[in-house]
Amino acid sequence: MVFELDDSGEKKRVSMSKEELESNLHPDQVFVIVCEDLRRIFIWKGPKSPVRKRFISSRVASELQEELRKIAAFHRCKIVSVDAGDEPTEFLNAFRLESMVITEKMEDLRYVRNIERDGLAQQGSVVQEPKSASKPQVEEEYFSPALKETGTKVLASSFKPTPSSPRAKTSYKQPQTTRSSPSISKAPSISKDQQDKIKDKILKTEVPENHKRLNLILGHTLFAPISKTIKVFGKDVEETDWEPIKQVPAVMIELNNHMLRVYFDEKNGIVEAIEVLEREEGSEQNSAPKSKAKKNIPKKKPVIKKTAPKKKPVARKAAPKKKSPMTPMPDKPSSMNKSSGRRSLPKIPSTED
Repeated sequence: MVFELDDSGEKKRVSMSKEELESNLHPDQVFVIVCEDLRRIFIWKGPKSPVRKRFISSRVASELQEELRKIAAFHRCKIVSVDAGDEPTEFLNAFRLESMVITEKMEDLRYVRNIERDGLAQQGSVVQEPKSASKPQVEEEYFSPALKETGTKVLASSFKPTPSSPRAKTSYKQPQTTRSSPSISKAPSISKDQQDKIKDKILKTEVPENHKRLNLILGHTLFAPISKTIKVFGKDVEETDWEPIKQVPAVMIELNNHMLRVYFDEKNGIVEAIEVLEREEGSEQNSAPKSKAKKNIPKKKPVIKKTAPKKKPVARKAAPKKKSPMTPMPDKPSSMNKSSGRRSLPKIPSTED
């Protein structure tokens, strides 16, 4: 495929064979030739072609390279710049051409070639030519009118000052190189759209009981709730908007009896936001007496029962036996009460009397 460039920079496809290419290469034209067999895109520039065409040819060749890459039948081709009269052997052998004889050269040809080479080198399409090795410096001969008569030649390097006295060699210690600590990458700044997404994510989460939202920290910005009153059909409706605080206190602030919730960004591995929660006033009073009552109740110590020592059995004294009462004497019958000649005996007192 052969493309011809116009003065405007547009490419036009020209139908010609390899044999017809030699007769159509005019000095004032620029052609972009695609050789898919060699996987090359040649930019042929005539010696009298304008500077604009030369400069635009590299851009057109790179665009053509991207278009052919999308087609499955074509391979990735390398861009090669070809100047008339300085053609590479690869180009001459591919089309069986001979190097063009140039009688007139443009004054700015070298300038244009450097610009194109730098542009193609940035795209990685053309390999820069290796720099030629520097020639060894030849020592200049020293000339003096006084030595002209003798006809001797003295080199400038042969004149060396003689030291007056040997100097003592001083040894210098190399300074110890200290390894610099790795620099910590700065956290990426958060855009306004990202702040709104993070803010909606936090506001959708439920707040724990007896707590309310106090502030939000997104990146390096502190947000606070601002209540606004809006009239809707003659009724006052309050809305709460979270807006950034412009004037931040200069003194450090310590938070007591507050709860913090931290949100993370798993992809970037950074802290996304911090939510500050505050306890409501009624919840603190209800929770205070309960805690005090628990503290005042002393803990009962376990009572250890002491076992009483066993008493030894004591021998009991036997109680004195009571005397059984004497049976009373039966009364005498009346027949025996008759007086006889015997004297009656006195009565014996009894124990009962």
